[in-house]
Amino acid sequence: MRMSPRTPRRALAVLALAAIVGLPCVAARLLRAADEADTLRITIQQEPDSLHPLLMDMAAATEISGDNSRPGPLQATLCLRGDDWVLRPYIAAELPSLANGQWKILEEGGRMQTTWHLRPEAKWSDGTPITADDFIFAYQVIMDNRVVGVVTRDQERRIETMTAEGADRKTLVITWKEPFAYADTGHACLPRHIEEPVYSKDPASYHKTDIADRLVGCGPYVLKKWNRSESIVLERNPNYWGEMAKIQRIIYSFTSDTNTIVANILSGTLDAVSPTGMTFEAGLALKADPPPGFTTYFTPGLVWEHIDFNLENPWLADKRVRQALTYGIDREKMVKVFFEGQQPVADGWLPPKHYAHHPNLKKYAYDPAKANALLDEAGWKKGADGWRVNAAGERFKLIIRTTAQNSVREQIEQYIQSNWKKLGVELAIENQEAKVFFGETVKKRKFEHLAMFAWLFGPQADGETNWTMKNIPTEANGWTGQNYGGFKNAEIDRIDNQVPKTLAEAERVKLLHQEQELWLEELPAIPLYFRCDVSAAREGLKEWRPTGTDTGVTWNCQRWSLMR
Repeated sequence: MRMSPRTPRRALAVLALAAIVGLPCVAARLLRAADEADTLRITIQQEPDSLHPLLMDMAAATEISGDNSRPGPLQATLCLRGDDWVLRPYIAAELPSLANGQWKILEEGGRMQTTWHLRPEAKWSDGTPITADDFIFAYQVIMDNRVVGVVTRDQERRIETMTAEGADRKTLVITWKEPFAYADTGHACLPRHIEEPVYSKDPASYHKTDIADRLVGCGPYVLKKWNRSESIVLERNPNYWGEMAKIQRIIYSFTSDTNTIVANILSGTLDAVSPTGMTFEAGLALKADPPPGFTTYFTPGLVWEHIDFNLENPWLADKRVRQALTYGIDREKMVKVFFEGQQPVADGWLPPKHYAHHPNLKKYAYDPAKANALLDEAGWKKGADGWRVNAAGERFKLIIRTTAQNSVREQIEQYIQSNWKKLGVELAIENQEAKVFFGETVKKRKFEHLAMFAWLFGPQADGETNWTMKNIPTEANGWTGQNYGGFKNAEIDRIDNQVPKTLAEAERVKLLHQEQELWLEELPAIPLYFRCDVSAAREGLKEWRPTGTDTGVTWNCQRWSLMR
């Protein structure tokens, strides 16, 4: 059943009762947890691909764990950005800057040096002090090509050396090969005393070990148990060196079906729905008729919903085809129908809140005539049955994949399917479980034609990881990088590689404006819309503060408190 944004409360209540009858055993455990003191119950739509901070590639994983630049329950970071997007120190005592002498330009236009002083009290969850050696070890792992699954090396490949200083080895000194605009935003760290023996034994099998399941972290919580396909249980970290968490236990359940999520809210078996667990459709329904004691949050942010083309497919390698398919979707009508106009059409890939968003980009307004002309020009002619074929007699049939049981994405697919049918282009929908879709199909570039998903950008996103040729994941590079479509353009490559080397923000803006103009002409992906982060929380849950960025809502989880 697909729930419309206008579904009345009575219909929702019936839906809730119907869904609850068939809830899996994890829900029963969550119901029992309602009687437990000091337990917070959150649902999320996707199960993480990993909880290891170097190997995760999903927003769900970042929210539950945290990674090298975004804090979470299991991981602290050198510095953090909260819901105000201001950069602050965390494990670091202060941020390096030219003013305090901890950021030095060694050569004009060339080498730099940054120095990080770690808080003396910072330690791992087993009580071992965090030292500069933990950052040096993480750097070693990231740069080892034998390690499979590292998401990106864009920052680390710029580093010349990392050294530990001081008798307590609490000072990290980094020498950079070249200018790097984001040198003050942090580095990955791993518990060297735990993970180095595992890594040294066989770097090529490092990603296959259970290291994430027995993760020693440095955040306010520790991993208690991971019930595969059901839930993750986090417990307060007794050795946390910062502000002690107020809530003893957090239980994350995985619920991919939007209707079941709404039903669980109405039945009282949840305390919160994560921004990665709530669709906009469900948010509108809850806002229109809010459950007693719940608040729905709409946080404008840096989330870009789009469709990646597989650019190694000969049909889609022709940019006329890509442009035609984009002209052939009535995206303005789409956002009005599905989002009541509250989520804007994306004209490019950088969201309006990003500092370098280009306000005057080329628009791909709905234009079936232009779409048909481009397809004709590209050699795709309509047959007597209305479907397009090429000179080889191949029918123009595309396959699109996205996360299964996401009702909004499923409806968007069907909407696009209907739009393209008018052009004579057939679209087959073959969706997958999120873990398979992100962990295999997207990451290893196994989608035949099209993959629909969202990027959660950070405030300093610059395109290097997404659009440069060195970031095309391959088996040879251990599937590193996030240029999943295989986009190759020399000028965009040059610009996107130059942006992070440019220290002046005004100059970075100019470069990114040029890049976006070129990007819109080449169109390696179909920009659909910019999303709000939608979440819901019990009114008694204090300090629930979504960010609207790639930093998860758990960035301040140690401050959460719950009054039922």
